Amino acid sequence: MSRKTILNLDYALIQGTYWTFYVVAGIFVSVYMLGKGYSNTSIGIVIAVGNVMAVFLQGIIANITDKVEKINNITVIQGLLVLLMVLTVGVLVIDVKSVILTIVYTVLIVVHTALHPFVNALSFTLGESGEYVSFGIARSIGSFCAAVMGLAMGYLVTDFGVNMIPLSGVVTLIFMEAVLLLTRRHYKMICAAQRDAGELAHVRGFSEAAETADDVEEAAAVCEFQSISFSEFIRGNFRFVLLSTGVVALFFGNVILENFTIQIVEDIGGNTEQMGIVIFVMALLEMPAMLFFDKLKEKFSYVFLLRVSAIFFTIKIVMIYLADSMFLLYAAQINQVLGYGLMFPAMVGFIDSIMSKGEAVRGQAVFTTAITVGSVLGCVFGGRILDVFTVRILLLISSVITLIGTVIICAAVKKIKSV
Repeated sequence: MSRKTILNLDYALIQGTYWTFYVVAGIFVSVYMLGKGYSNTSIGIVIAVGNVMAVFLQGIIANITDKVEKINNITVIQGLLVLLMVLTVGVLVIDVKSVILTIVYTVLIVVHTALHPFVNALSFTLGESGEYVSFGIARSIGSFCAAVMGLAMGYLVTDFGVNMIPLSGVVTLIFMEAVLLLTRRHYKMICAAQRDAGELAHVRGFSEAAETADDVEEAAAVCEFQSISFSEFIRGNFRFVLLSTGVVALFFGNVILENFTIQIVEDIGGNTEQMGIVIFVMALLEMPAMLFFDKLKEKFSYVFLLRVSAIFFTIKIVMIYLADSMFLLYAAQINQVLGYGLMFPAMVGFIDSIMSKGEAVRGQAVFTTAITVGSVLGCVFGGRILDVFTVRILLLISSVITLIGTVIICAAVKKIKSV
């Protein structure tokens, strides 16, 4: 097996286990907490607080990683996995509704969410070995593993109860830790082999990469771009910031569909097994756009792809609002192909195409923040609406908000010059 194949397989397995755990700790969070007697409002608050705190934790860890040269993404992921293991075992042991269980589950969501950007960035770390590591293929494997886990969890919870959720999480984390240990070993071996062969030009930071006067000037220019302030970014990219408010609205509706899935399924007469099938279909249909995005962007502009993605976000949630049977709920998931599956690669590519390097860093951060804000608002208000009104009212409100987001994105994106 070639070096490139080994690292790509390692990274695909890491993405696979990460998104497998997301199904357990994220999508099935409502199933677990409802089973322990929590209200929808409480569930929404726990998820929302977890997402907000994760943003701060990510920043703290990133600052430490930048300052301590010996700490890389692999080390960070290993540390967070150990903490996740402790927290997941804690959820399994506590077992009953309590303040302690609420705190532990909230921190679990914080740590798992904070882990996400480091798992994504691992592809670049592994690429420092000199071998190409494909993020798109690995991420599609993540969706596939999430699909399989969603299907399995539906049956496991129905047959054995909600404690199968944290137990499955523990098993997943053990496997992920084992894969990461192998990945670290393979990465070190390949780097050593490259150095011995005189093939490796290992880059860690712009200052180390600048070996000539021209390199120094280029590195300094990049650093100067990266120092752009948020106010400067807004002044230079107002329409993109407006577009990002549309993203907030899209992910308000999206988080409703992800975190309150069981409530939606039960409202039309479904059960946990059928919820598992919904997750299986939804996650599986994310894969095609991710796998073939490079070919799509050769034929269509980022502007067109973003519009298409936003439109299918709306079509999906409206179809779910109108669904009165599980068949129609399953059918609505087909929109995942050109909705969620297309949004992330299209937005990342769009940002890189319209902004300088320094602006792009800020642009990606604004995009991520928009997703977080939309998710937090969806969790808080979604849970409360469910407790006060009905699932139908929640889906109607979410459909309207998503439609508004789609209109904003379609209107704003055409005004932004894309290269």
